[in-house]
Amino acid sequence: MKNFKTVFISLLILFCSSFVFSAENKTSKYVSVTVDDNDFEHMDALQFTKVMGNGINLGNTMEAAGAYWLGYNADPKKYETSWGQPVTTKEMFIAMKKAGFDSVRIPVAWTSTMDWRNGDFRINRNFMDRVKTLVDWALEADLIVMINDHWDYQWWGLFGQNQKMAYKIFDSIWDDVGTTFKDYSYKLVFEAGNEEWGHRFNDEVDGKKGNLTETQQYKLMTELSQYFVDKIRAQGSNNAKRFLLIPGYNTDFVKTTSSLFKMPVDPTNKVSKLMVSVHYYSPALYSLVGEPVNWGGIKQPAKTWGTASEKSEQNRLFGLLQNFKDDGIGVVIGEYAVAMLKNKNGTYSRKQNDVVWLENVLDNCDKFNYAPFLWDCNNYFHKTGKLGFTDKDVAELFKNRRRELEKK
Repeated sequence: MKNFKTVFISLLILFCSSFVFSAENKTSKYVSVTVDDNDFEHMDALQFTKVMGNGINLGNTMEAAGAYWLGYNADPKKYETSWGQPVTTKEMFIAMKKAGFDSVRIPVAWTSTMDWRNGDFRINRNFMDRVKTLVDWALEADLIVMINDHWDYQWWGLFGQNQKMAYKIFDSIWDDVGTTFKDYSYKLVFEAGNEEWGHRFNDEVDGKKGNLTETQQYKLMTELSQYFVDKIRAQGSNNAKRFLLIPGYNTDFVKTTSSLFKMPVDPTNKVSKLMVSVHYYSPALYSLVGEPVNWGGIKQPAKTWGTASEKSEQNRLFGLLQNFKDDGIGVVIGEYAVAMLKNKNGTYSRKQNDVVWLENVLDNCDKFNYAPFLWDCNNYFHKTGKLGFTDKDVAELFKNRRRELEKK
Protein backbone atom coordinates (compact mmCIF):
# COMPACT_ATOMS: atom_id res chain seq x y z
CA MET A 1 0.00 0.00 0.00
CA LYS A 2 2.84 2.38 0.87
CA ASN A 3 4.51 1.69 -2.49
CA PHE A 4 1.24 2.36 -4.27
CA LYS A 5 0.82 5.65 -2.44
CA THR A 6 4.35 6.64 -3.33
CA VAL A 7 3.80 5.97 -7.01
CA PHE A 8 0.41 7.68 -6.89
CA ILE A 9 1.70 10.87 -5.34
CA SER A 10 4.67 10.89 -7.73
CA LEU A 11 2.38 10.66 -10.74
CA LEU A 12 -0.02 13.19 -9.27
CA ILE A 13 2.72 15.73 -8.66
CA LEU A 14 4.24 15.21 -12.09
CA PHE A 15 0.79 15.62 -13.66
CA CYS A 16 0.19 18.79 -11.72
CA SER A 17 3.62 20.15 -12.57
CA SER A 18 2.85 19.95 -16.27
CA PHE A 19 0.01 22.36 -15.56
CA VAL A 20 2.10 24.59 -13.34
CA PHE A 21 4.87 25.07 -15.88
CA SER A 22 2.68 25.53 -18.95
CA ALA A 23 3.87 28.62 -20.79
CA GLU A 24 0.33 29.07 -22.06
CA ASN A 25 -1.09 29.58 -18.58
CA LYS A 26 -0.15 33.13 -17.62
CA THR A 27 -3.21 34.11 -15.60
CA SER A 28 -3.01 31.49 -12.83
CA LYS A 29 -0.48 28.89 -11.70
CA TYR A 30 -2.72 27.43 -8.99
CA VAL A 31 -2.54 23.70 -8.45
CA SER A 32 -4.26 21.64 -5.76
CA VAL A 33 -2.25 18.64 -4.58
CA THR A 34 -3.66 16.29 -1.95
CA VAL A 35 -1.07 14.89 0.46
CA ASP A 36 -0.73 13.77 4.07
CA ASP A 37 2.27 13.15 6.33
CA ASN A 38 2.73 9.59 5.05
CA ASP A 39 3.18 10.99 1.56
CA PHE A 40 5.80 13.44 2.82
CA GLU A 41 7.60 10.53 4.46
CA HIS A 42 8.00 8.71 1.14
CA MET A 43 8.42 11.51 -1.40
CA ASP A 44 11.85 12.66 -2.50
CA ALA A 45 13.41 16.12 -2.46
CA LEU A 46 12.40 17.03 -6.01
CA GLN A 47 8.78 16.16 -5.34
CA PHE A 48 8.96 18.09 -2.07
CA THR A 49 10.22 21.29 -3.71
CA LYS A 50 7.25 21.12 -6.06
CA VAL A 51 4.70 20.92 -3.29
CA MET A 52 6.52 23.55 -1.18
CA GLY A 53 5.22 26.03 -3.73
CA ASN A 54 6.09 29.66 -3.06
CA GLY A 55 7.39 30.70 0.34
CA ILE A 56 7.97 33.82 2.37
CA ASN A 57 10.39 34.69 5.17
CA LEU A 58 9.37 35.94 8.60
CA GLY A 59 12.25 38.38 8.27
CA ASN A 60 14.11 40.26 11.03
CA THR A 61 12.03 38.58 13.71
CA MET A 62 13.31 35.54 15.64
CA GLU A 63 16.81 36.10 14.25
CA ALA A 64 16.91 39.71 15.49
CA ALA A 65 20.04 40.35 17.56
CA GLY A 66 19.20 42.03 20.85
CA ALA A 67 21.06 40.02 23.47
CA TYR A 68 23.86 42.57 23.83
CA TRP A 69 21.48 45.06 25.45
CA LEU A 70 18.67 42.74 26.58
CA GLY A 71 20.81 40.05 28.17
CA TYR A 72 20.33 36.31 27.74
CA ASN A 73 17.09 35.80 29.70
CA ALA A 74 14.73 38.51 28.47
CA ASP A 75 11.13 38.07 27.36
CA PRO A 76 11.41 36.33 23.94
CA LYS A 77 9.11 38.94 22.40
CA LYS A 78 11.71 41.60 23.20
CA TYR A 79 14.28 39.81 21.03
CA GLU A 80 11.58 39.22 18.41
CA THR A 81 10.85 42.95 18.08
CA SER A 82 14.37 44.33 18.63
CA TRP A 83 14.86 45.01 14.88
CA GLY A 84 11.61 46.91 14.51
CA GLN A 85 9.24 44.09 13.58
CA PRO A 86 5.85 43.63 15.26
CA VAL A 87 5.08 40.76 17.61
CA THR A 88 4.18 37.75 15.49
CA THR A 89 0.58 36.56 15.60
CA LYS A 90 -1.24 33.46 14.40
CA GLU A 91 -3.23 35.69 12.04
CA MET A 92 -0.02 36.59 10.16
CA PHE A 93 0.48 32.98 9.08
CA ILE A 94 -3.17 32.67 8.09
CA ALA A 95 -2.70 35.83 5.99
CA MET A 96 0.41 34.34 4.37
CA LYS A 97 -1.58 31.28 3.34
CA LYS A 98 -4.43 33.44 2.07
CA ALA A 99 -1.97 35.56 0.06
CA GLY A 100 -0.86 32.51 -1.90
CA PHE A 101 2.13 31.17 0.06
CA ASP A 102 2.41 27.52 0.97
CA SER A 103 5.67 27.70 2.91
CA VAL A 104 7.29 30.00 5.46
CA ARG A 105 10.91 30.29 6.54
CA ILE A 106 11.42 31.31 10.16
CA PRO A 107 15.04 32.44 10.67
CA VAL A 108 16.26 32.09 14.27
CA ALA A 109 19.22 33.38 16.31
CA TRP A 110 19.54 30.67 18.95
CA THR A 111 22.47 32.27 20.76
CA SER A 112 20.25 35.20 21.73
CA THR A 113 19.79 33.28 24.98
CA MET A 114 23.04 31.27 25.00
CA ASP A 115 25.82 32.87 27.07
CA TRP A 116 28.47 30.61 25.55
CA ARG A 117 31.34 32.97 26.37
CA ASN A 118 30.71 32.20 30.02
CA GLY A 119 30.24 28.48 29.50
CA ASP A 120 26.43 28.43 29.29
CA PHE A 121 25.39 26.58 26.14
CA ARG A 122 21.70 26.23 27.00
CA ILE A 123 18.93 27.79 24.94
CA ASN A 124 16.46 29.54 27.24
CA ARG A 125 13.25 27.47 27.46
CA ASN A 126 11.03 30.52 27.06
CA PHE A 127 12.78 31.38 23.80
CA MET A 128 12.48 27.80 22.55
CA ASP A 129 8.81 27.74 23.51
CA ARG A 130 8.24 30.95 21.56
CA VAL A 131 9.79 29.42 18.43
CA LYS A 132 7.64 26.32 18.95
CA THR A 133 4.54 28.51 19.15
CA LEU A 134 5.36 30.17 15.83
CA VAL A 135 6.06 26.81 14.18
CA ASP A 136 2.77 25.43 15.56
CA TRP A 137 0.82 28.42 14.26
CA ALA A 138 2.40 28.12 10.82
CA LEU A 139 1.67 24.39 10.60
CA GLU A 140 -1.92 25.01 11.73
CA ALA A 141 -2.21 27.50 8.86
CA ASP A 142 -1.25 24.60 6.55
CA LEU A 143 2.16 25.99 5.69
CA ILE A 144 5.35 24.01 5.21
CA VAL A 145 7.80 25.47 7.74
CA MET A 146 11.57 25.92 7.70
CA ILE A 147 13.71 26.90 10.70
CA ASN A 148 17.45 27.51 10.73
CA ASP A 149 20.34 29.12 12.59
CA HIS A 150 20.52 32.54 10.96
CA TRP A 151 23.51 34.92 11.22
CA ASP A 152 23.23 34.61 14.99
CA TYR A 153 25.72 37.27 16.11
CA GLN A 154 28.19 35.80 13.57
CA TRP A 155 29.46 33.18 16.01
CA TRP A 156 30.17 31.15 12.87
CA GLY A 157 33.47 33.07 12.62
CA LEU A 158 34.77 30.78 15.36
CA PHE A 159 35.15 28.04 12.77
CA GLY A 160 38.09 30.01 11.37
CA GLN A 161 39.89 30.35 14.71
CA ASN A 162 38.53 28.00 17.39
CA GLN A 163 36.79 25.03 15.84
CA LYS A 164 36.44 23.17 19.15
CA MET A 165 34.31 26.01 20.52
CA ALA A 166 32.44 26.39 17.22
CA TYR A 167 31.45 22.72 17.19
CA LYS A 168 30.36 22.98 20.82
CA ILE A 169 27.95 25.79 19.94
CA PHE A 170 26.79 23.93 16.82
CA ASP A 171 26.17 20.77 18.87
CA SER A 172 24.30 22.70 21.56
CA ILE A 173 21.97 24.27 19.01
CA TRP A 174 21.15 21.23 16.92
CA ASP A 175 21.07 18.73 19.77
CA ASP A 176 18.43 20.88 21.43
CA VAL A 177 16.51 22.03 18.35
CA GLY A 178 16.63 18.59 16.76
CA THR A 179 15.33 16.71 19.78
CA THR A 180 12.73 19.38 20.59
CA PHE A 181 11.17 19.08 17.14
CA LYS A 182 11.97 15.46 16.24
CA ASP A 183 8.34 14.33 16.53
CA TYR A 184 7.00 17.20 14.43
CA SER A 185 5.43 16.66 11.04
CA TYR A 186 7.62 16.17 7.97
CA LYS A 187 6.29 19.58 6.91
CA LEU A 188 8.96 21.04 9.20
CA VAL A 189 12.36 21.43 7.53
CA PHE A 190 15.71 22.01 9.27
CA GLU A 191 18.14 24.37 7.52
CA ALA A 192 21.68 23.94 8.88
CA GLY A 193 22.74 27.58 8.55
CA ASN A 194 22.40 30.71 6.45
CA GLU A 195 24.77 32.85 4.38
CA GLU A 196 27.64 32.39 6.84
CA TRP A 197 28.80 29.05 5.42
CA GLY A 198 31.74 30.05 3.23
CA HIS A 199 34.15 32.94 3.55
CA ARG A 200 32.34 34.17 6.67
CA PHE A 201 33.88 31.30 8.61
CA ASN A 202 36.64 33.94 8.93
CA ASP A 203 34.29 36.59 10.39
CA GLU A 204 35.60 38.58 13.33
CA VAL A 205 34.54 37.27 16.75
CA ASP A 206 35.70 39.04 19.92
CA GLY A 207 38.33 40.99 18.00
CA LYS A 208 39.83 37.98 16.21
CA LYS A 209 39.50 36.78 12.62
CA GLY A 210 40.15 33.43 11.02
CA ASN A 211 42.53 32.80 8.14
CA LEU A 212 41.04 29.82 6.34
CA THR A 213 41.70 29.71 2.61
CA GLU A 214 38.76 29.31 0.24
CA THR A 215 39.71 25.67 -0.36
CA GLN A 216 39.73 25.08 3.40
CA GLN A 217 36.35 26.76 3.71
CA TYR A 218 34.86 24.45 1.09
CA LYS A 219 36.39 21.45 2.86
CA LEU A 220 34.99 22.60 6.19
CA MET A 221 31.54 23.01 4.64
CA THR A 222 31.66 19.41 3.39
CA GLU A 223 32.61 18.15 6.85
CA LEU A 224 30.08 20.33 8.69
CA SER A 225 27.16 19.49 6.43
CA GLN A 226 27.86 15.76 6.81
CA TYR A 227 28.14 16.22 10.57
CA PHE A 228 24.75 17.97 10.55
CA VAL A 229 23.02 15.23 8.53
CA ASP A 230 24.47 12.45 10.68
CA LYS A 231 23.47 14.27 13.88
CA ILE A 232 19.85 14.85 12.85
CA ARG A 233 19.40 11.32 11.51
CA ALA A 234 20.76 9.80 14.74
CA GLN A 235 18.06 11.61 16.75
CA GLY A 236 15.46 9.22 15.38
CA SER A 237 11.69 9.65 15.19
CA ASN A 238 10.73 11.85 12.22
CA ASN A 239 14.25 13.27 12.06
CA ALA A 240 15.33 10.01 10.43
CA LYS A 241 13.49 11.03 7.26
CA ARG A 242 13.04 14.78 7.70
CA PHE A 243 13.96 17.00 4.75
CA LEU A 244 17.21 18.83 5.46
CA LEU A 245 18.49 21.99 3.79
CA ILE A 246 22.23 22.53 3.31
CA PRO A 247 23.55 26.10 2.76
CA GLY A 248 25.50 26.73 -0.42
CA TYR A 249 28.86 28.52 -0.32
CA ASN A 250 27.88 32.08 0.75
CA THR A 251 24.49 30.92 -0.63
CA ASP A 252 25.92 32.24 -3.91
CA PHE A 253 24.82 30.66 -7.19
CA VAL A 254 28.24 30.56 -8.83
CA LYS A 255 30.30 29.50 -5.81
CA THR A 256 27.76 26.84 -4.87
CA THR A 257 27.99 25.30 -8.34
CA SER A 258 31.80 25.08 -8.08
CA SER A 259 33.31 21.60 -8.23
CA LEU A 260 34.69 22.30 -4.75
CA PHE A 261 31.19 22.29 -3.26
CA LYS A 262 30.12 18.82 -2.11
CA MET A 263 26.72 17.83 -0.79
CA PRO A 264 26.63 15.40 2.14
CA VAL A 265 25.43 11.82 1.77
CA ASP A 266 22.36 10.40 3.47
CA PRO A 267 22.72 6.59 3.33
CA THR A 268 19.88 5.89 5.78
CA ASN A 269 17.30 7.04 3.23
CA LYS A 270 16.43 5.23 0.03
CA VAL A 271 15.24 8.45 -1.64
CA SER A 272 16.85 11.88 -1.58
CA LYS A 273 15.81 13.97 1.42
CA LEU A 274 18.45 16.67 0.96
CA MET A 275 18.16 20.14 -0.54
CA VAL A 276 20.61 22.98 -1.15
CA SER A 277 19.96 26.63 -0.29
CA VAL A 278 21.05 29.65 -2.33
CA HIS A 279 19.95 33.29 -2.20
CA TYR A 280 19.28 35.61 -5.11
CA TYR A 281 20.00 39.34 -4.84
CA SER A 282 21.16 40.31 -8.30
CA PRO A 283 21.95 42.80 -9.60
CA ALA A 284 22.88 44.00 -6.13
CA LEU A 285 22.28 47.70 -6.76
CA TYR A 286 18.70 46.87 -7.74
CA SER A 287 17.77 44.07 -5.36
CA LEU A 288 19.81 44.96 -2.27
CA VAL A 289 20.36 48.72 -2.29
CA GLY A 290 17.72 51.34 -1.52
CA GLU A 291 20.01 54.31 -0.82
CA PRO A 292 23.59 55.35 -1.78
CA VAL A 293 26.29 52.96 -0.53
CA ASN A 294 30.07 53.21 -0.32
CA TRP A 295 31.30 50.17 -2.24
CA GLY A 296 34.78 51.34 -3.20
CA GLY A 297 33.20 54.68 -4.01
CA ILE A 298 29.66 55.96 -3.70
CA LYS A 299 27.19 53.82 -5.66
CA GLN A 300 23.63 54.91 -6.34
CA PRO A 301 20.79 52.36 -6.15
CA ALA A 302 19.49 51.11 -9.48
CA LYS A 303 15.90 52.29 -9.86
CA THR A 304 14.70 50.00 -12.63
CA TRP A 305 15.37 46.60 -14.23
CA GLY A 306 14.22 44.55 -17.15
CA THR A 307 16.33 44.92 -20.29
CA ALA A 308 16.74 41.88 -22.51
CA SER A 309 20.33 41.42 -21.34
CA GLU A 310 19.32 41.70 -17.67
CA LYS A 311 16.65 39.03 -18.07
CA SER A 312 19.06 36.83 -20.00
CA GLU A 313 21.65 37.06 -17.22
CA GLN A 314 19.08 36.18 -14.57
CA ASN A 315 17.93 33.20 -16.61
CA ARG A 316 21.53 32.06 -17.09
CA LEU A 317 22.24 32.14 -13.36
CA PHE A 318 19.14 30.12 -12.50
CA GLY A 319 20.10 27.57 -15.12
CA LEU A 320 23.41 26.94 -13.34
CA LEU A 321 21.62 25.11 -10.55
CA GLN A 322 20.17 22.36 -12.76
CA ASN A 323 23.04 20.03 -11.91
CA PHE A 324 21.67 19.68 -8.38
CA LYS A 325 18.27 18.70 -9.73
CA ASP A 326 19.94 16.17 -12.04
CA ASP A 327 21.47 14.58 -8.92
CA GLY A 328 18.12 14.44 -7.11
CA ILE A 329 18.96 17.39 -4.85
CA GLY A 330 16.15 19.87 -4.25
CA VAL A 331 16.96 23.56 -4.77
CA VAL A 332 15.58 26.22 -2.45
CA ILE A 333 15.96 29.93 -3.15
CA GLY A 334 15.94 30.77 0.56
CA GLU A 335 15.84 34.52 -0.05
CA TYR A 336 15.12 36.86 -2.95
CA ALA A 337 13.83 40.43 -2.92
CA VAL A 338 13.81 43.88 -4.48
CA ALA A 339 14.95 46.64 -2.10
CA MET A 340 12.69 49.64 -1.75
CA LEU A 341 14.02 53.14 -2.40
CA LYS A 342 14.54 55.30 0.67
CA ASN A 343 13.15 58.77 0.08
CA LYS A 344 14.55 62.01 1.49
CA ASN A 345 11.73 62.24 4.02
CA GLY A 346 12.55 58.79 5.38
CA THR A 347 9.69 56.97 3.69
CA TYR A 348 10.14 54.13 1.22
CA SER A 349 8.78 53.54 -2.26
CA ARG A 350 8.84 50.67 -4.72
CA LYS A 351 11.34 50.50 -7.56
CA GLN A 352 10.28 50.52 -11.18
CA ASN A 353 9.60 47.09 -12.70
CA ASP A 354 9.89 45.28 -9.38
CA VAL A 355 7.04 42.97 -10.38
CA VAL A 356 8.85 42.24 -13.67
CA TRP A 357 11.96 41.17 -11.69
CA LEU A 358 9.88 39.12 -9.23
CA GLU A 359 7.89 37.47 -11.99
CA ASN A 360 11.02 36.48 -13.90
CA VAL A 361 12.47 34.92 -10.73
CA LEU A 362 9.27 32.95 -10.17
CA ASP A 363 9.14 31.92 -13.83
CA ASN A 364 12.62 30.45 -13.48
CA CYS A 365 11.65 28.65 -10.28
CA ASP A 366 8.62 27.16 -12.01
CA LYS A 367 10.70 26.16 -15.03
CA PHE A 368 13.46 24.47 -13.05
CA ASN A 369 11.44 23.26 -10.04
CA TYR A 370 13.08 25.41 -7.36
CA ALA A 371 11.25 26.50 -4.20
CA PRO A 372 11.50 30.32 -3.75
CA PHE A 373 11.14 32.23 -0.45
CA LEU A 374 10.51 35.96 -0.63
CA TRP A 375 12.57 37.96 1.88
CA ASP A 376 10.25 40.45 3.52
CA CYS A 377 10.31 42.56 6.69
CA ASN A 378 6.90 44.22 6.76
CA ASN A 379 7.53 45.93 3.41
CA TYR A 380 5.56 44.32 0.58
CA PHE A 381 3.71 41.96 2.91
CA HIS A 382 2.24 43.98 5.76
CA LYS A 383 2.31 42.43 9.23
CA THR A 384 0.55 45.39 10.83
CA GLY A 385 -2.81 46.96 10.06
CA LYS A 386 -4.45 45.16 7.15
CA LEU A 387 -2.41 41.96 6.91
CA GLY A 388 -1.02 40.87 3.54
CA PHE A 389 -0.19 42.60 0.29
CA THR A 390 -1.81 45.99 -0.21
CA ASP A 391 -0.45 46.65 -3.71
CA LYS A 392 -2.81 44.97 -6.18
CA ASP A 393 -0.18 43.97 -8.76
CA VAL A 394 2.03 42.30 -6.14
CA ALA A 395 -0.96 40.61 -4.52
CA GLU A 396 -2.10 39.17 -7.84
CA LEU A 397 1.40 37.94 -8.69
CA PHE A 398 1.67 35.78 -5.58
CA LYS A 399 -1.98 34.77 -5.39
CA ASN A 400 -1.76 33.33 -8.87
CA ARG A 401 1.45 31.42 -8.10
CA ARG A 402 0.25 29.35 -5.18
CA ARG A 403 0.51 25.58 -5.28
CA GLU A 404 -1.78 24.76 -2.42
CA LEU A 405 -1.77 21.52 -0.46
CA GLU A 406 -5.12 20.11 0.59
CA LYS A 407 -5.54 17.68 3.48
CA LYS A 408 -6.93 14.23 2.87
